[in-house]
Amino acid sequence: MRFQTFLSGLVILPVALAYWPFRENIEEISVYRNEQPNVKVETLFQFPNNGSWIGNMALRSDGNLLLTRLDTPEVWLVDTTSGKATLAYSFPNVTSTFGISEIGDNIFAVVVGNFSIKTYQPGAGSFSVQKLDFTTDAQSNGRALKLATASEIVAIPEALALNGMATFSRKSNLVLIADSPKGVMWKVDIKTGDYSVALNHTTMAPAEGQVLPLGVNGLTMLGDYVYYTSTTRMLYCRVKVDNDAKPIGDFEVIASGFLPDNVEMTEDGTAYIPTDPQNSVVRITPSGQISLVAGGQVSTEMPGPSSVRLSKDRQILYVGTTGGQIAPVLGKFIEPAKVLKITLEG
Repeated sequence: MRFQTFLSGLVILPVALAYWPFRENIEEISVYRNEQPNVKVETLFQFPNNGSWIGNMALRSDGNLLLTRLDTPEVWLVDTTSGKATLAYSFPNVTSTFGISEIGDNIFAVVVGNFSIKTYQPGAGSFSVQKLDFTTDAQSNGRALKLATASEIVAIPEALALNGMATFSRKSNLVLIADSPKGVMWKVDIKTGDYSVALNHTTMAPAEGQVLPLGVNGLTMLGDYVYYTSTTRMLYCRVKVDNDAKPIGDFEVIASGFLPDNVEMTEDGTAYIPTDPQNSVVRITPSGQISLVAGGQVSTEMPGPSSVRLSKDRQILYVGTTGGQIAPVLGKFIEPAKVLKITLEG
C-alpha cells in the first residue's frame, strides 16, 4: 500500500506519555516549529501484521535499505524504487536483530540477541555481533544473484543489551555499539573479535526510576566526534575521540528535552532523529536548534519512528517504525511497522 500526504502545522503537542513504559512522571515535551511544513511523506513499505517492529536500518550502496527487526531475528531488504521487500536473512537461536552497519562493500555487521517485545526485557548475555555478507554469487534461472551468508564475529556475554551500532572507520576495523541499559559503548575489532568498553559517561546511563532502563541508543560519527542519543535522559550529545575511539574531549550536550532513538547526520552536522513514543522526526542543527520534520504526538502518520536513513543525495529521509507498540497513539492506535519516504525540501 502506498499513499502520500502533505504536512502542515507547527507543533508536537505536549501530551503526557502515560503509556510509555520507559519513564515515569515524564515532563511535557517542548513545542517545535516545522520550518518546512510541505515535505512529502509516503509509505514505501509496510509489514502485514501488528507486532512487527523495525529496529534499525542501513543504506546499501545501490540505494536500497536493510532493516533489522526486534520481533523476529530477521534482516529484510527493501527496494527503495519499487517498495518491494524480501527477507534477506534469518538468524538462528536468537529472537531479535538490532544495530546494523556496513563494514565493507556489501558486507554488514549485525547485532543479534534475545529480546521480548511483550515484556521489553532483553536476554542479558545473549548478544553477539554477526557478519552478513552479500558478496556471495549464486545462480537462479540463469541470473546471477547475491545471497547473504552469515558468520559470527564475536559474542559479548558481558553486554546487557546491545542496540545501535556504527562503523568507527573501515581502516581501523572498529565498530561502536551502544549498550543501552549498561550505559556504555563497546568497541569491537571486526577482524580479531577483540572488544572492550570504549566510552562510558553519565550522559549515556539510563535515567533513574525507569521501568526499562534505556540510556545510550543511537550513534554515528562525523569528523573526530562520536554523536549519540540517550533516550531516558532525553539527550543528544557528542564527544571528541582519538583514532582508537578513546575520549579526548568533553562530553557535550547538543540538545535535550525530547525522546531520541537513533540518529542520522549530514556532512554539515545537521542531525535527523526519530522520537519513537513522540511519533515524530526532528531536525537538529549543529548549534542545537530543534525543528519538526514530520509527524506529531497525536498523529497516526508515523507511530513509533525508531530509525532514520538519508539517501545518498540527501534529498530523501527514510523512516522505520515500530507501529506504535511502545506508546500507542492516544493510548489506542497501533499498526504494522512500516518504512516511510520523506522527500525533503532543498
